[in-house]
This record gives sequence, structure tokens and C-alpha cells, in this order.
Amino acid sequence: MKRLFTIILIIGALVFGGNSLLYSQIGYHGGRGLLHVLSANVVEPGDVYVNTYFSMYFEKASSHRLAKLYTLFFNGTVGLSRHFELSVHTAPYQDDQEHIFGRYGNSELSLKYMLPVSSSIFQMGLNVFYKVPTAQESNVMFENFYLDEPGLGGRALFTLDFTKTASDLPFKLMTNIGYLDNDLSDSFMNSPIDQLLFGAGVKFPVRNTQFYMEYSGELFINVIDSVPFNENANRITLGSTFLGPKNLVIDIAGDIGLDKRLPTPEHGIYNKKLARWRLWLGVTYRFSVRKYFDPQVRLERMKQEEERRKLEMIKEKRKQANQDMDKMRDVLEQKEQESEN
Repeated sequence: MKRLFTIILIIGALVFGGNSLLYSQIGYHGGRGLLHVLSANVVEPGDVYVNTYFSMYFEKASSHRLAKLYTLFFNGTVGLSRHFELSVHTAPYQDDQEHIFGRYGNSELSLKYMLPVSSSIFQMGLNVFYKVPTAQESNVMFENFYLDEPGLGGRALFTLDFTKTASDLPFKLMTNIGYLDNDLSDSFMNSPIDQLLFGAGVKFPVRNTQFYMEYSGELFINVIDSVPFNENANRITLGSTFLGPKNLVIDIAGDIGLDKRLPTPEHGIYNKKLARWRLWLGVTYRFSVRKYFDPQVRLERMKQEEERRKLEMIKEKRKQANQDMDKMRDVLEQKEQESEN
């Protein structure tokens, strides 16, 4: 499976790639980063990224039936300032193994803050997100653990960026560590279903394509004595991103599940059957409303507006002066006619 993922990434990059990737990569939950791991950087102020991700997994359930997980995600990410970024995430289609057609999945609202102490090489950030229980079915098979209850989480974000230096190895290294309270109605940060979030990833350019690799997971931190680490969700992700037709950012990736689940669940919801692998295809479109956000742009627009008003006033004064000249000319002509008579 790992070899298949690698072949898909290389073929995708060769067939569709070709232009230099100038825009930010947006993860499948929204926000600047890789696929699962967030960057401490935020998108440029006034930049809006709208993207969709499609993921797929299937396995043989019987001699005549496939069990599958096809999911469609939509995200919107906007740069509020040079330090803040807002993201909205939702899943309008998600297979649940019970209905012929998939149901609506969960949603999420996320805010990222890049600390002002960050430098051009090292950046730190904070991410807070609120899980909105919009899913019609809770905790479906093959999908990562979630509930039909409001949840709140946060992450500390760290990024090392050597892409703008004279280094022979221009790459970005990103790490995340955080906590997710899956149910705000129970004991805060002390529930057996709360999870520790972790991830690290590296991204590097090869000509006009960005390749990346991640390791990420979610650990039931409060029941670690009864649920071993290797039975928690964790995965390796291989991916590539590049600029495709119409300036669309294309992301092709694959997850390889590393969790070792027992054939017969012994821990209830903790030992749910997860996807052993997962293919991802993402498409991102960027546009800018920077003129409404950037103070320098707003100041320039105000100056232009002031110049426009001054020009209009000058035009109006010229018009009035011309009218006065015409009236004076008419009066003089009339007096000349009267004197001749």
C-alpha cells in the first residue's frame, strides 16, 4: 500500500504539476498547514481560501459487499490580520455503513493566532477550535472518534522554516501538540473520552512540487492504562501539492494507519475499527479581499478617494467658471447690441 501511495503521488505531480506553488497549502480541516498537521503561520491578511477534500477507503465485508468510507469535506479559511486566521470546516457527505447514501458529518469552527515573537525562521502559534455536532450519525465505522456533542480543543503550533534561507535543504518542519474535550457536557479535561492531539510533519520542494510527510494521532490520554498507545488512532501521511489549471492548488495524499486494533473489541468505543489506509484528493481556490483588511491598502484607498473628491471639486469649479464666463459673454454681447442700436 505504501508503494501504491508513492506511485500515485509521483504520477499526480508529473501529470498535473508544472507551475510554481505560490499559494498556501490548506489542510482538510481548514487552516494553513499540511493535511493533518497545522502550521504556526497564518494566510495573508484578506486572502480567502475555499477548498474541498474527498477521501476514500474500502475493504471487503463479505463475498458480495464492500464496506466503504467515502467522505466529502468543505472548508473556508480567511486571513483576518498578520497574526489571526479563521477557518470553517464541514462534511456534507459521509458514509455510515447503514444507509445507501451518506449522511451529513460534523463541523468545526477554528481560530489560529501566530505569536508576535515569531521570526522569519521560527514561528509559534495557538489554535482553538469548537466542534459543532452537525453529524446525523455519531462515531461511524472507519472514521476517527467523534461524538454528537459539542467539543472544544486547542493546540500549540511550532514551525521551522528554512525555505527562505540559503540552506541547501530548503524545508519546513511543523509540530503540533494539543488537547480535545470531546464532550463539553461532562467533566472538563478529565473525561475518559478526551484525547491528546499530536503531530509532526516536514514539507520540501522538488522543482515545482511540494512533497510532505506527516505523523499524527489522537490518544485517549485519561485511559492510557487500559487502552495501550498502539490501539489509539495514529497514522503516517505521504502527500504532494502543486499548482494546477486555473491556479487551483491540488493536493494528493495517502494515510497509512498504524494502530493495532484487536480482532474482537475489548474496550467498547475505544476499540472501534478504523480505516487501515485512506486516499485524499484536495482542490483549493484562492481569492483576495485584502483591500478591506490591510490598513496600508485601506489608507491608499482613502488617499485615492480624497484625490478623486478633489478632482471632482476642481471639475465642478471649472464647470461653474465656464458657466459664469458664458453669462458674462452673453451680458457683454447684449450690451454691445444695445449700444449699436
